Parts: sequence; structure tokens; C-alpha cells
Amino acid sequence: MQTSSRFLAFVVLGGSVALAGCGASPDASPVASTTVTLTDSGTVTSSGNGPGGPASPAPGTGTCTHDCDGTGQGPGAGSGYGPGPANGGGTGNGYGPGPGPSDGLCGNACTGPAGPDPADIAAMLGLALQEEYEVQYLYQSVLGTFGPDTLPFALIVESEKKHVEALQMLFTRRGLVPPPPAPPGFPTYGSLALACAGGVAAETADAAFYSPYLQRTDLPQDVRNVFTNLQAASLENHLPAFERCQ
Repeated sequence: MQTSSRFLAFVVLGGSVALAGCGASPDASPVASTTVTLTDSGTVTSSGNGPGGPASPAPGTGTCTHDCDGTGQGPGAGSGYGPGPANGGGTGNGYGPGPGPSDGLCGNACTGPAGPDPADIAAMLGLALQEEYEVQYLYQSVLGTFGPDTLPFALIVESEKKHVEALQMLFTRRGLVPPPPAPPGFPTYGSLALACAGGVAAETADAAFYSPYLQRTDLPQDVRNVFTNLQAASLENHLPAFERCQ
């Protein structure tokens, strides 16, 4: 049997050989090569370590929560809520980077089966859509007063846009046309602390809006999934952020 010197170089040591390289110098091995033995069949048995591959990257953190439906919160770029410095420099529910989908919005594949629908499905979805529109435009008005980069409003308003998209998707799946937003009218806050207090009130009301619908037994599964995750977004992410910035 002929073995190319490109792959193995052997030094005979009393009937055994020492592995000197595996296509690279011994220094490329994470552990020095050990003694190997030539068997009767001409094969080489070795416990030496050749050059390893590149280190594996850390596992991603973009896993969706809340069954990956609607707009469950998952760490991600944009308006995702991941570990990171909180507004004001503290630690906790800050806004950190991550590779996951923004705000956990997973798209059509994660919404669950549509229907059978109750008779008031269009009215129900219309009210939910107006609720999310109202919150979105409230936060946009705050950004208009205090600047487009004002935290946490600049991040949460992007999340609210995802909530609107999730509800619009429920209309689309049913061949319904989403209604346009009602004309907004919001107070002008004299300070950021007051604006954050307004955010607390808005998210509290937003979460409460979904409770009666989630108690219904005739709620279609895709609607239930989205409503559940919109409520969780308000209670678990948006509300704590506004409470910290008051």
C-alpha cells in the first residue's frame, strides 16, 4: 500500500510509527499526535488530532415565543426585545440586538387554521385593528414632539406596526378588506415622563381590549393566536418599558 507524503509522514519507532502531520504541520493539531500502529491489513489506527474546522458560532436567539403565532415576542433586530442596556443605562428589559424576527412576527405559516368564523368576525377584527392603529399613532405623535429617536417610543412604534400587519393578515386570509385608520387625536405631553405615563395607560387598555374576546369559545384558532400574542406583547414588553421610563 502506498501512502502520499502530502497526508502522512511516518517515523518508525520500534515496529510502530508516530503521526507527524495530517496535511498540515503538527502545530495545526489542537492536541499533539499520538503513536499509531500499522495493522496486518495495512491500515493506520491513530488517536491523534488533525487540524480542526472553524469554531461553531453561538446558537441564535431568534426563537419565537407564544407558539410562534401572530406577534409573540422574540428577541430580534429592530423592535425585538432582547437582553441589553435599558433606557437610562440600567439593566433589565432593555432593547438589545439579535438575529430573530422582529417582535416575533412569524407570518402566515404560524397563525393556525382559519375559521370557522363567528358572524361578527369582521366587526371584531375591525375593532382590534383600530385599537392597534390608535396606539401606533399615539406613539408617533410622541416622536413628533420629542424627536424620532426617543426611546422607548422609537422601538415600540415599530412593534405596533407589526401588530397592525398581523391583524391585517387575518383580514386577508378571509378575503376581507381591512378598514382604514380612524382620524387620530392625541394629547400633547409636556415631558417625556408624562408621555411614558401615557404609554402605560395605552398598553394597559390595549391588553384589556383582548380579554373578552379570548374568553369566547367560538374564536377561530388563528384569531386566538394573534390576539393572545398581541396581549402578551403589551403586558410583557411594552408596558414594562413604559413603566421604567416614567
